[in-house]
Amino acid sequence: MILHEKIAAQLPDFRARVTKLVKEQGDIVLDKVTIGQVYGGMRDIKSLVTDISFVDPATGIKFRGMSIPEVLKKLPKPRGGKIPYVGGLYYLLIVGEIPTREQAEAVEAEWAKRAVVPDYVFKMLKSMPKETHPMVLLSQAVLALQSQSEFAKKYNEGMKKDAYWEPTLEDALNLTAKLPVIAAFIYRMKYFNDARKPKYNARQDYGTNFSRMMGVADRRGYAELARLYFILHSDHESGNVSAHATHLVGSALSDAYYAFSAGLNGLAGPLHGLANQECLGWLISVS
Repeated sequence: MILHEKIAAQLPDFRARVTKLVKEQGDIVLDKVTIGQVYGGMRDIKSLVTDISFVDPATGIKFRGMSIPEVLKKLPKPRGGKIPYVGGLYYLLIVGEIPTREQAEAVEAEWAKRAVVPDYVFKMLKSMPKETHPMVLLSQAVLALQSQSEFAKKYNEGMKKDAYWEPTLEDALNLTAKLPVIAAFIYRMKYFNDARKPKYNARQDYGTNFSRMMGVADRRGYAELARLYFILHSDHESGNVSAHATHLVGSALSDAYYAFSAGLNGLAGPLHGLANQECLGWLISVS
């Protein structure tokens, strides 16, 4: 698979660079931490290394050093579309390079192959009380998939430490592929009493699939909006609650399913992702 090949080619130089940095510069003090920062939390204390994204106070979030307008301009787009492939953004975040159309479409094709959700996940979701919040359902569905973790399987078989990234990438690709299917099912089931299992169409891109499975594909521009939404919310420099929770759980060698579920649980808080729901509720109340 194209992502595996690119990462495998980059890893030797990356590992050598980090080893040299720690050996030669390991005693250098980067910053100081105040009592106010300690009580202020992770938003005030930058204690994670990330090459992927950075939130600039003046220009907003940057992915691999590029602003949102730059990313939207440079990434390949579906034919006739205005917003890039989500698979192209995924490639950029992981590899660090702007993909060709073929490379972006290769990621999309990988997702299409991995998008099948086991029946037991749908049965579990349908068995939950009707008043269960969608975020609880989504987090439970992700945990229910943990039995399929390639990382957990390989770790128990005794894989070497320098090979951890390979099954981790497999888990990430598998989970990412299944998320729009699960999210669309939860939405249709909870708000439209529609318990049919969504089907991923390999001829459509990630955003278009999500739009169709949500039941709003006939609304002009929703597929474009879905792609833009996924791009804007893809990564936020690892310092917010959900990103930090995911990193923290993952640092214990919990697999991607445990780690992502932890991030979702953090995202559900009213001072984080749930704020979007509260804003929407306010808009509805004044409309």
